[in-house]
Amino acid sequence: MFKRIPNIKSADEILDGAFRRVKKTSVHDRDRFYKTKKTIIAKVDVFVTQVVSTLEKYVKGFPSIENLPRFYQELIDIKIDVDKLRKSLGAVDWARKTCQNIYAKQVSSLKKTGNIDFLKQKQKEIYGRISSVVKQVDEHLKLLNEAQNIIKWFPEIQEVPTIVIAGYPNVGKSSLLKMLSEAKPKVASYPFTTQTIHVGHMERVLNHVKIRYQLIDTPGLLDRPLSERNKIEKQAIAALTHLADLIVFVLDPTEQCGYSMDNQRNLLRRVKKMFPDVPVIVVENKSDIMRRRSPYLKISCVTGYGIPDLIKRMMEELNQSER
Repeated sequence: MFKRIPNIKSADEILDGAFRRVKKTSVHDRDRFYKTKKTIIAKVDVFVTQVVSTLEKYVKGFPSIENLPRFYQELIDIKIDVDKLRKSLGAVDWARKTCQNIYAKQVSSLKKTGNIDFLKQKQKEIYGRISSVVKQVDEHLKLLNEAQNIIKWFPEIQEVPTIVIAGYPNVGKSSLLKMLSEAKPKVASYPFTTQTIHVGHMERVLNHVKIRYQLIDTPGLLDRPLSERNKIEKQAIAALTHLADLIVFVLDPTEQCGYSMDNQRNLLRRVKKMFPDVPVIVVENKSDIMRRRSPYLKISCVTGYGIPDLIKRMMEELNQSER
């Protein structure tokens, strides 16, 4: 869906490309006058067509924001700003229409005249006016270029049962995703390693039917109000809000993550309060280092301990919620 967004060029690059096409344009005619006239008209037509088609490709290459699932709309707003993106798309489309209108108002006079000097003057005028219009939207082209570099890496979300993995930074969420699926998120021993959403999948057979499940590894959350969360955390909230059929909340009882168990439990309570209708499975990771008494499932993303029990619980919760 997002891979088809074209690479966005600057105003100068668009104009340079159009002028290169112009240089290659010529028309053959035995009559010298008509050859010159037809060549000038053809060059103007090539120039305008190249500029207009490029701008149109940019506008149409972006998916309609209003038609995107709410998760993607929120992700765009977090990473780019929806209003800025809409404004830039509108500005580039304005430039496209304006260039078309400039040419439409001049083309008949080009075709009717018999004065070569007048033709050359009009040719120069059209080049200048269209170049000016394109340069007016250069900042918007730059924003669209930044946007496509971000949006094209958005994860492909499927309409299947979805498990969202949440918790503090560095508790082992990415490691758990790797244990449960074929995904290969970045794993490191410092906070906020995961700065975007990672998606993995797992398949299970239920009543002789193969079912595909989606797993979402989210950036780490801190125990604080939504208004104080950074853009990395807001991505996790967006996934929990719009995608989660089940939440797996990961705790680190060793506190090697850098956060106390009190802080982690406070965040767990906050998540449960924010999403009261979504079932939550709480797991304590790093059981290869510490295994304490608690009502939570014990797992180790290093040894694989407890992972089969977790999968069983996940399937039970999801199957129960579908009834």
